[in-house]
Amino acid sequence: MREVDVVVIDDNEGICWIFQQTLALCNLSCIPVTDAMEGFRAVIRYRPHLAVIDIKLGAMNGFEVARLIRRENRDVKILFITGYREALAAGTEIEDENILGILEKPFNIPSLLEMIAEIFGLPAPQGN
Repeated sequence: MREVDVVVIDDNEGICWIFQQTLALCNLSCIPVTDAMEGFRAVIRYRPHLAVIDIKLGAMNGFEVARLIRRENRDVKILFITGYREALAAGTEIEDENILGILEKPFNIPSLLEMIAEIFGLPAPQGN
């Protein structure tokens, strides 16, 4: 099994594509998944350093996916993403040292690159 740096779980294929392209700029591997349970299984299978999870995923929300992940793997870092402001308040109730917070959509690529560099201990991106 190959090493995977990031699993992105978002029902929007465009967001998955943006993460794939952005992570490639940092030489990081990414598995994009558009289904909550498939995403959970991918995180358990590949044991990435980071799971990026959309909060609104349909039948199961991102917080539920994170709870399932936590039962199996306490070490993976989790970054939630959302385009819904009301979900931001819900994220403040989460207390876990490996929950990195919530990134609000739309986000800009330079900020995402900086965040990824910080998470992975990479040099800060140049030219921003």
